[in-house]
Amino acid sequence: MTMEIKTLSTEEIYRNKWMALREDRILRADGSQGIYSVIEKPDFVVILPVEDDAIFVVEQFRYPLRERTIELPQGSWEHTLTATPEQVAAGELREETGLVAGKMIRVGYQKLAQGYSQQGYHIYLATELTHHAPSLDPEEYGLTARKIKTDDFMQLILDGKVTDATSVTAFLLAKARGLIA
Repeated sequence: MTMEIKTLSTEEIYRNKWMALREDRILRADGSQGIYSVIEKPDFVVILPVEDDAIFVVEQFRYPLRERTIELPQGSWEHTLTATPEQVAAGELREETGLVAGKMIRVGYQKLAQGYSQQGYHIYLATELTHHAPSLDPEEYGLTARKIKTDDFMQLILDGKVTDATSVTAFLLAKARGLIA
């Protein structure tokens, strides 16, 4: 397969502990040049904690939206890049919800926003749950967790009240694979 776009140069524009932004000067197959902005972030995990006919969701204030959103537990460990996705999933689940899974089932892997990033996410279904206290990071101030019936979560998606694409995709993929009712 031939490359349709050739990278001429790359310049890092910005970096912090969560992400980097780079700007690539490119050459297209037709000979025209342009610029591509690329956000570099590590892969992350999203977890569907299932108990009976319900799942656990988190609600938190999302600064860019200036509102609280309902999502599935998710995150990455920028401080432990060698952790496996399953280890990150177990840790994020415990951190955000206080839940510990006796069983973790891999549902799949998806890309988040392939138009400007290579970042993807691993999807896990967590079952055989035991309840403990959450241990939130300072960045997760105000995050709450609650249990919701799977039918109610689907209705929130259909009503446009769950808009986090990662949560929607993870839920629908698990449902399509018959992992949740």
